[in-house]
Amino acid sequence: MNYLTLTNQVLAELNEVQLTSSNFVSGAVGIQQTTKDVVNKALRDVYSSELEWPWLHSDKIQATFAGQKEYALPTDYRSVDYDSFYIVPTELVTNSTFDSNITNWTTSSGTPAYTATGNGRLRLNAAAAYATLSTVKNKEYRLQVRLIDSSSSGSSLKIQVGTSPAGTQNLSTTLTIADFGDGSILDIKFTATASTSYLTLDNDDSNNLDVDFVKVSENIAPKKLTYITYDDYRRRFLSTAQINSSDQYGVPDYIYKSQDGKFGLYRIPDSDGYSINYEYWKTHDDLSATTDTPDIPARFHDVVIARTKYYIYQLRSDPQFTQFAAADYQAGIKRMRIELINSPTQMLDTRVNITKTRGAAIGG
Repeated sequence: MNYLTLTNQVLAELNEVQLTSSNFVSGAVGIQQTTKDVVNKALRDVYSSELEWPWLHSDKIQATFAGQKEYALPTDYRSVDYDSFYIVPTELVTNSTFDSNITNWTTSSGTPAYTATGNGRLRLNAAAAYATLSTVKNKEYRLQVRLIDSSSSGSSLKIQVGTSPAGTQNLSTTLTIADFGDGSILDIKFTATASTSYLTLDNDDSNNLDVDFVKVSENIAPKKLTYITYDDYRRRFLSTAQINSSDQYGVPDYIYKSQDGKFGLYRIPDSDGYSINYEYWKTHDDLSATTDTPDIPARFHDVVIARTKYYIYQLRSDPQFTQFAAADYQAGIKRMRIELINSPTQMLDTRVNITKTRGAAIGG
């Protein structure tokens, strides 16, 4: 239900005049305006009844910067899962999966094209395209390419990395597919020789080769970061972090929550080539436009309606119906917790204790 439908649902159960899309924003008066306001109040109650409702879950990727140890948390966060922090190498290819277009890829020859096949692909038919990468000289990088043969068999794609488009100073290899419709993945390493590198994909033949994804990142293994408290960070590392020493820089191992809405890393990142991935739960916005819809799944909108009626019956000094609405709301919140949050805390081993069973049988 949208904002208008939720409001009218309550008004209908109260036997009051309902609103329309034309008078909802500025034409509501009396009980209509009160009901509109209380719908948002009821939504806030539902949101606040748990800290980590699934529909408020979000993911964040934070790029790191060499020498910077603290980073702001998202402005809309209400709770952060500090056990979910991972450090991963930063993806260097802009538009690496071609989800909706092939922008950020420059034509070298022919006419590279976008195809909506699969989840979106770069199609090369007697064509070549290249991407520009920001690299660090003498650092090792990992390149992954997935290729699909869409029109023939025995097709090959030339993959080159160098200091200019079609350059081969860092890498020159071929990815071949033997069977029509099949796919193949190249996973290879190269060492950059300049601060700007060019990755070129080239299909000389007149046949459709589809590139599903192209990924390039520094050759760093993803790593889970260990959470420590701010007090623990101060006790163990702050004195070291304040000394101008190379020992404090490197690949981070620890994550801590600062006291000003940020998270910190130790050791301090020594490169721009890392990204921090983590999960958090966001805040919500009140409904305002007629067609605004709450984040709450539609099957639980009746809980919002029950809470709205609770407040309206309170205003009308109707204790009996206030109690009925309160009971409906509490039952709805319980149902939501059971369906959306509760989960088994341990696995139950249902295997038969063979030794004990056999012993009992023998003894009998």
